[in-house]
Amino acid sequence: MVKHNNAPVNNTIQRTRTSPLIFALGTIDMNIKETDRVYIVWQNRAFDFYVAARLCARSELFKPAAFMANQAIETMLKATLLYWDKSFVPQDSGHAIKKMLNILRKKVKGQSMFDIPEYFYFEQRYQSVSRYPKSGKVLVIPSTFIEDLDQIFVQLISMVPFQFNSNLVHTLRGKDWKKLVPLRRSNSQIPRLRKLLGARLNRET
Repeated sequence: MVKHNNAPVNNTIQRTRTSPLIFALGTIDMNIKETDRVYIVWQNRAFDFYVAARLCARSELFKPAAFMANQAIETMLKATLLYWDKSFVPQDSGHAIKKMLNILRKKVKGQSMFDIPEYFYFEQRYQSVSRYPKSGKVLVIPSTFIEDLDQIFVQLISMVPFQFNSNLVHTLRGKDWKKLVPLRRSNSQIPRLRKLLGARLNRET
C-alpha cells in the first residue's frame, strides 16, 4: 500500500485578492478543515484518472480512455459533493453519475445548469462495456471526447474554493513533468486552470 501525504494538517495560508480560488503561503493562521483535506484527497485521485484518460485517448487506446474518463468524472463529482453536502455518502451513490449530477445541481450554488454530456454515463457503458465485452453494446467515443472531458474537469474544479497543496497545483507549477506534459497537450483549459488556482509554471523545479 502506498501512502501519500495529500494535504498538510497545519499550515499558514492566505487567500489572495486576485481570485476566490487562489491560496498562497501567507501570514494568516488557518487550520485546514477535515472537509478540505478529504476534498483534496479525492481530487488527487480524480486527477490521476483524468491524466490517464488523456494519455490513453491520445494513444488511441479508447476503451481504457473511456473507463478512466468515467472514473475521473465520478470521483470529481464525489469530491465536490463531499465538500458541499455533509449528508453525502460516496458509497451510497455507487457509479450513478446522473444521480450525483442532479444532487450537485441542487447543493452547489450557481450550478443548476451544469451538465455532463450523456455519453459519459449512458447505460454506464464507459464504466462497464469498456472492460467487459457485451454483445450488441458498443462504446461511442466522439471527436470532442478530450475537449469535453477537459471542460468538465475544470468546471468541477471551479466549484470548490479550497484548492491548496493538491497534486494538480503541484503539476501545474512544474513539479511533476510526467503529468504536466500530457495534461497540457492541446488543452485549451490550461490558462483557465492556472488562473483559477494561481499556479504559475516554475521552470526551475
